[in-house]
Amino acid sequence: MATTARHKSQQNQDPPANPLTQLELIELLHKRAVNELVIVEVEPARYQVHPIVAWRIGRSVLLGSAGQPRTFRSLDTLATHLKTLGTGRTVVRLELLG
Repeated sequence: MATTARHKSQQNQDPPANPLTQLELIELLHKRAVNELVIVEVEPARYQVHPIVAWRIGRSVLLGSAGQPRTFRSLDTLATHLKTLGTGRTVVRLELLG
């Protein structure tokens, strides 16, 4: 996983407007329609998955069961979750708070 620092202009942006359920994300991964998975640290030690889908403009956000963006408390848990989804050779990028 590559690591990049977040720019201050990105910290003030609203969350992505394109929600994706886990089932939709799995289907897109199997179709190889996901260009990149961006792991975003939204708060200290809180991470969200923002997939970039080939035919959508901008980022999407992975939703949890309650319809809210799914948040992970640990990178280990997130890595295990991504492996079970079958990300394959999809590029995974990490954006940390700066």
